[in-house]
Amino acid sequence: MLVCAARVSAACGSDRRSFDSYQEKPLVTPGQRRRKNVLVPAAHSLGGIGVIRSLGRAGYRVHAVAPSRDALGLASRYADERAVHPPLSSEEFQGWFDDYVKRNDIALVMPGGGFDPDASFARKHEAVFPFNGGPQQGAIAASKFRLFERLSQHDGEAAAHLPPFLLVDLAAPLPTADELASLGVPLFIKLDGALGTTGASGDDVLRCPNGEAARAALQRLAADYSHALVQGYVAGRGVGAFTLRWDCRTVARMMHRRLHEMPHTGGASSLRQSWWMPEIMADAEAKLAAIGWQGVAMVEYRYDEASGEFWLMEINFRFWGSLHLSLYAGVDFPRLLADSFFGDVPAQLVEGDIGIRCRHLYPHELGYLVSLWRDRAVSWSRKAWSLVEAVGLTLDPGVRSDLLFPGDRRLFWRQLRRALTRRGG
Repeated sequence: MLVCAARVSAACGSDRRSFDSYQEKPLVTPGQRRRKNVLVPAAHSLGGIGVIRSLGRAGYRVHAVAPSRDALGLASRYADERAVHPPLSSEEFQGWFDDYVKRNDIALVMPGGGFDPDASFARKHEAVFPFNGGPQQGAIAASKFRLFERLSQHDGEAAAHLPPFLLVDLAAPLPTADELASLGVPLFIKLDGALGTTGASGDDVLRCPNGEAARAALQRLAADYSHALVQGYVAGRGVGAFTLRWDCRTVARMMHRRLHEMPHTGGASSLRQSWWMPEIMADAEAKLAAIGWQGVAMVEYRYDEASGEFWLMEINFRFWGSLHLSLYAGVDFPRLLADSFFGDVPAQLVEGDIGIRCRHLYPHELGYLVSLWRDRAVSWSRKAWSLVEAVGLTLDPGVRSDLLFPGDRRLFWRQLRRALTRRGG
């Protein structure tokens, strides 16, 4: 199943690092999984919780870690070991990570929570990270700017379906307000911590109502960032294409569409449904193949149902917040990634069930309702219907919940108790 390094290099690009470190590993069996120590970061996030549950359920020995002791995932029954790590930006983190990997015989570190391929500690321990790429892939994975720069240099499918955008060098003369506005308003400035020039720099997205505001924001940001990606507004519903690529091919994939977002005008997915559109999936796979990516990826689009047009918003090269929908739909991405890393790559393409709905009740669904009711532009009839819909979704046994996961439901009640306690306080 595993291919030689020369073949991988030829198929995936000359900057692909060797697969030699994986060729000697045996195919993983259920019994062998228990002997594999897997570190799962971001135990405070929904994506991290989904990874913990997936791997723990599969039999891997899960080490759940987070930057805070109150991270919800640390309470999961699927976590075998739990640890709190220093801030990633601190001087203590590298020493903590080196020691933890060695002392606990960590065989694999899952992506997420800043544990990314472009990080210095990841490059130092690349043998335990499931990123089969060289420095160029790591840089692309860590930067939306570099991703759009790379895609725009390609011909054909890889450069298709990109929204109106500008790649802005903040050290050079800035585009005019009219040039920015011509992209379509409102405008979205996307910033990468990897392109920050100060310690305080981090990933962020700024929404600007017009070209003047966007230009003023870029002028301010020049003190902290070297480059920025500016995207114009495109209409449509948020949809996602999720893939696992290994050995230069797609081994698992599924799609979803967002039914509710928080806030309701566009944001985090609070209610979503597994879905399928072959044209979008083909575009996502073409883009990932063009950059030679190996591993998991969430390719996010805006899809205009009226016109059939769609545009790439971004690609996240880590596990995503709506991961539980994938688990409910039958595409166990974390387990498949771990199995592939240890040599057991699925022979057949794995795809999920269509029509499965899943939501995150608090704070996302509640936030969706609050944003809807606070918006004066929303009609009273739509607001009233949102309450009827909310009751119906709560009573519908076919609607799954991110946190009410089989075998680990206590996380839902723990989260609810926290919410009530905070409101009461």
